[in-house]
Amino acid sequence: MIYSEVKEIFQEWNRNHPGEELTAHIVFTVDSFMKEYPLLSRTYVVSSNNKAFRPNMGGYSIFGDSLDGTDLGVRLEGYMAEEGNPGGWKVEDCYILEQIRDAAAISNLSRVEQGDGTVCCFFGDTTIRAEETIEDGKMRLTPISGDQVGPDGWGDLEMDRVYGYCTLLERQLNQK
Repeated sequence: MIYSEVKEIFQEWNRNHPGEELTAHIVFTVDSFMKEYPLLSRTYVVSSNNKAFRPNMGGYSIFGDSLDGTDLGVRLEGYMAEEGNPGGWKVEDCYILEQIRDAAAISNLSRVEQGDGTVCCFFGDTTIRAEETIEDGKMRLTPISGDQVGPDGWGDLEMDRVYGYCTLLERQLNQK
C-alpha cells in the first residue's frame, strides 16, 4: 500500500470511529539514509491517533517508533518525502496491521507451546512463532519467525510482518 492510502484510511477512520485507533507500519527505502540500515530499523510503527490523521487538530505531527527499538518517538513528518520534504525519507511500503491478511482470523487462533519454550500461533493461513513473556500482567510476544500459505505453498514472512502479527496477537491474547 502507498503512504497516501494509509493516510486517507486513517483520516476516514478517525472521522467515523473517534476514540478507536488503527496501527500501521511504514517501511522506508534503504537509500533514504546515509548508511544502510536493516529492515526493522527502517520500519516505523505509527498510530491513527497522530494529529496529522485527526480532523480539526491544532497541529500536524506523526510520531513513530522503529520496530527494533533504536529510534523512539521520532517526529516522522519532518523527515518524510511524502510529507513535503525534498530529499527526505522515501516510503518503500506501508500497511495497516488491522487489515493485513488473516488479521480477522486471529480471534480463532490456536496456540501451541513448543518444547524450546516458544509458542506457535496458527490462524487462517498464517503461523507465527514467538517467545512469550508476561510484563506488568500483560502477555508480550517477541517475534521469531512466521510463514503463510501463498500460491506456491508455504513461504516465510518478512520480519516486519511478523512484528505486526505479534502486535495483533498480543491484543487478542490480552483481551482474554
